[in-house]
Amino acid sequence: MGLQGTFDTMSVAELIRWLSDKQATGILSFRRAGIDKRVTIEQGKVTNAASTDPREYFGQFLINFGLVTEDQLQKAFETQLETKVLIGKILVMTGVVNEEQVLRMLDLKIRETFLDVFLWEQGMFEFQDGMVPDDPSVVHVSVELARLLKEGQSRKKTYLEIRKVIPDNSSCFEFNEQKTPADLDPRSADGVMLDMARQGVAVTDIILRFHSLDFPILKNLYDLVQKGWLSVISKTTRATKSEDNGLPELEVVELEPSDSEEDSGVEPDNFLLKAEKAMKGRDYDRAISILKSGLAEHPYDPDLCEALELAEKGLTDNLKSEMLSDKRIPYLLRDDILQISSRWTPAQRYILSRIDGHRTLRSIIMVSPLKEVEALKTFHGLIKANLVGLR
Repeated sequence: MGLQGTFDTMSVAELIRWLSDKQATGILSFRRAGIDKRVTIEQGKVTNAASTDPREYFGQFLINFGLVTEDQLQKAFETQLETKVLIGKILVMTGVVNEEQVLRMLDLKIRETFLDVFLWEQGMFEFQDGMVPDDPSVVHVSVELARLLKEGQSRKKTYLEIRKVIPDNSSCFEFNEQKTPADLDPRSADGVMLDMARQGVAVTDIILRFHSLDFPILKNLYDLVQKGWLSVISKTTRATKSEDNGLPELEVVELEPSDSEEDSGVEPDNFLLKAEKAMKGRDYDRAISILKSGLAEHPYDPDLCEALELAEKGLTDNLKSEMLSDKRIPYLLRDDILQISSRWTPAQRYILSRIDGHRTLRSIIMVSPLKEVEALKTFHGLIKANLVGLR
């Protein structure tokens, strides 16, 4: 028997408990604006989990845990394009990782992709009973639903405690040097996070730096705050500290259209009609803005979700044809560009930090934790602002 609904009608915990009790087999799908997850369940065990969130791709977990570098992952991607062999197998064959590490990361990927749903405030689900994927996983990793349910409920509780201390991902920190061990390895996860906090960057920047989902980084930062090594800065204090100390004025690059379509009470069809008109004129940016506003009003509307995917694909195809036709290499047009970090969005800071005059634009985007459309839009905005060039 199939089942579908929203988190308003059936919570994630209730859904997983029901599937676990009946030792279900089938495909479980989750969706919210911009993200789709597809989970394979066999006799009450999760055997595979896929997501459209780039941070949940297998390669991102390998980077997060320091098992591969971005350059090594890029080379593996290039090999995969030629051979169609799985990334994990390529990395094992080339000696970058071993099979035990691959299995451990696959187990972690399944857990994190699944457990992340427990933190969603809104979403839709569908369970197709008895369905099995056409391309079953060749690597046998499985996690019991009952165990994931217990972990998910615990994670939700911890997350709510974290949010009392770190209210949102725009939060910044003050580094308390006197309370931090002098012998702390600066290359460790704690060391890197503390250094980034010292630079005044926000939680979102730290998440992108580690190619991670939100919760693992939030939990680590929360622990550092509890130890007294960091303290959360209020927004008022942050605004005072973000002065540019005499650096030249520079306009912030706006990546989203300024004409928001936030009309309260508008029906989904109205948003769809406006978005379709924009897409017919190939104004995919505007269509995306309209559809995101529509989903803010109607988060469970499947037509709006599908239209958003179509608009993002149209914009991605346009930008790829414009920017990725050759092996073009981006370079910085201002020497001081990385010094003005307070002026950039986290996505801009991430992209700018990866431009070294050697990596191709395509290679940076392929290993980025950003969605492809967001990475392309970020590059496009920086190029239009004459801050980044291509050769």
